Amino acid sequence: MPVTRQRFEDLVFACAEALLAELPPHLRAEAATVLLEVADQPTPEQDPEGAGLLGLYEGVPLVERRPDDVFFQPDRITLFYRPLLEMAGTEAQLRREIRVTLVHELGHFFGFDEDELEQRGWG
Repeated sequence: MPVTRQRFEDLVFACAEALLAELPPHLRAEAATVLLEVADQPTPEQDPEGAGLLGLYEGVPLVERRPDDVFFQPDRITLFYRPLLEMAGTEAQLRREIRVTLVHELGHFFGFDEDELEQRGWG
């Protein structure tokens, strides 16, 4: 399915905006601070085991922060263009995969591990 990088980015940011709008206000405010990026594919440093990542959360989950913590690098979610595109046969499927990946990575930001995400259907 041919989707340009620009179209992919447009889909990612539209999906992120819609997802943020669905969150309760206190969670929306926290999630809105996370930087969202698109990359072609993960670097070897991001995916050292070659797991075929679709997205990646990098940062300190909210549940691990303390009130006296003052400096953190910005939290970041990166979605990977090529792996996500390979999973989808249509643009509608691509939108679904983008959404699932965003929900998964936001789950990490909120402090859920892989098992918890899987149990909630966000795996």
